[in-house]
Amino acid sequence: MLVKAPFAWRGVTWGDAIEVVGVYVVLALYGSIAADASAPRRAILGFAAISYALGHGIHVAANSASDMLAATGGIDPWGVVTLWDERIGHYLVDAGRVAFAISLTWMELRAASGASAPGGAGPRAASSGSSRWLIGAGAVAYGFIYFGTAVEGQTAPLALPFCATYAAWSAWNARRAPHEGARAGTVIRTFYSIAAWVALLFFAIWGVLQRGLPEFTKAGIL
Repeated sequence: MLVKAPFAWRGVTWGDAIEVVGVYVVLALYGSIAADASAPRRAILGFAAISYALGHGIHVAANSASDMLAATGGIDPWGVVTLWDERIGHYLVDAGRVAFAISLTWMELRAASGASAPGGAGPRAASSGSSRWLIGAGAVAYGFIYFGTAVEGQTAPLALPFCATYAAWSAWNARRAPHEGARAGTVIRTFYSIAAWVALLFFAIWGVLQRGLPEFTKAGIL
């Protein structure tokens, strides 16, 4: 988080507070659907939640230590703060995001197959125009944020292949079952597919402009 305004304690910023509160909000939302998942899917959701929470916790603590070193002229000869702040913390968070996407998509696929069977009950598709618009707008925002956090957090080696894989899989799945959306809900797949393509577009633009994927701060933008 780049919001460096002081909050509550020297070395703790509003950005840190927003990050901590955000973790509770995100995990509460995902936790509300975990009860409907089968054991394998709950296992992936559990891994996602632990990785996401642990990554943010590490990042907040290490980020405060990094701010303290910068403000006091301290040094980190072993590079431990940078390791936990800029590497391990970011990768754990992104691993959680990937696991959330996989588990939710898997849950929807399972529900859709149940809906196609006699007596099966699957998720209801978001058929109204306003719902489709909200899903699309949210997916575009999520795709841009996913790109931004991957570039600034330098987790593109994980985020970029996942986006490419999900986008390719969604395109293949749409060609294999072009009328699937008419008989079962595909809200999650639609959301993550749009987000993946948006992220790939921004990855491509940034990569071409910068001849690589440097952090925004190192490119002089933030």
